[in-house]
Amino acid sequence: MNLCHSRKRRILTFFYLILLVSSFASYSVVTHKIQQNETLFSISIKYNVSISTILDWNPGISPNSLRVGQSLKIPQPDGYLYEVKKGDTLSSIAKLFFADVEDIKKINGLTSSTIVPGQKIFIPNSTIGKGFNNEKSIIWPTYGTISSLYGYRVNPISKEYTLHKGVDIAAPTGTPVFASEDGVVEFVGENNGYGLMIQIDSNSNTFIYGHLSQINVYKGQYVKKGQLIGRVGSTGVSTGPHLHFEVRREDKLYDPLVLLPSRNNIYVLDERESAYGVGGE
Repeated sequence: MNLCHSRKRRILTFFYLILLVSSFASYSVVTHKIQQNETLFSISIKYNVSISTILDWNPGISPNSLRVGQSLKIPQPDGYLYEVKKGDTLSSIAKLFFADVEDIKKINGLTSSTIVPGQKIFIPNSTIGKGFNNEKSIIWPTYGTISSLYGYRVNPISKEYTLHKGVDIAAPTGTPVFASEDGVVEFVGENNGYGLMIQIDSNSNTFIYGHLSQINVYKGQYVKKGQLIGRVGSTGVSTGPHLHFEVRREDKLYDPLVLLPSRNNIYVLDERESAYGVGGE
């Protein structure tokens, strides 16, 4: 009987925490029904949100699949939703979005750092990127652990000794992926072993983002450095969720670690706070 009461008490506490957070959160989600001649661009302007935000909140849609009367979820203000998983902390969530914990607490109405699995946390777009390390011209595309370096290696699937054309950054499925530099989206979709892939061309670089679980941009779109473009996954030829990140200049491959900021400081909120995203190969 005591065990039963204890379990009920835990369940009630859980729902109380969720209710408490929902009551004071300062964001909302509106439903927009697509009208004749509307585009993702015109809708994004109407609600002051990015096209990537609309695509992230409405998986499966694209500029070519909009239908009159179709309903879209639009967050106000611009931002993204994260569902808390076991072992998450506000600090670990903030690092995934290169954001500030205090900003996240404020918009979600949190008076403490206590969060519970299943809880929905809103990440305002205005706070994303505060933790980017900008010591180089390009930024880290995701927060995670380096699991495989650029260069020749024994392929973990084929067992052949081949060139690994980029770096692999291991991270949970759904981890945000950001554009490392301004550029134009040249390819989106399935690409053999790369799985779901995005190619973005800047003035001097071509970037490949592979094995994604979701794509939040479309071909021909201009994206800014630090814009959320997709989510980490394990599509294509992959042994687990990670981002394959590849850099080319004039069709010549480059080791991304030469061009990226220090691998010891992937997330740097300011001079007093940094987090390390380095792991074994």
